[in-house]
Amino acid sequence: MKQLIFSAVALVTLCIFSSSSFSQNQVYKITNNSGMILTGVRISPYDANAWGFNLNISGNVGINQSFDFTQKVDSSNCIYDIRFRGEDDKYYYLKSVDLCASKTIILPSPADLEKTEE
Repeated sequence: MKQLIFSAVALVTLCIFSSSSFSQNQVYKITNNSGMILTGVRISPYDANAWGFNLNISGNVGINQSFDFTQKVDSSNCIYDIRFRGEDDKYYYLKSVDLCASKTIILPSPADLEKTEE
């Protein structure tokens, strides 16, 4: 009976450990190299257009400033899109960012990106 209980506890522990190892909170650093003040930065799973809350909770992001944010990332789904809004009230998109490959994200000049008005 003790062996059965031990086996059951071991199996449950293994299941919990396995599921938590696939999805972990990671800290990322975003640097604004866009050449303008940003009024918002948001993230969405690749091509989902499901933009969450503003990642920079302290307000605008100045030129060449950085901030950190925490994101839960599943190692089987690492690709995300990043949308940032400039002081010109336009949205810019950095697509297909692999959050599993790097913990540093640099937002480039708008001239290098697709822009749309919303």
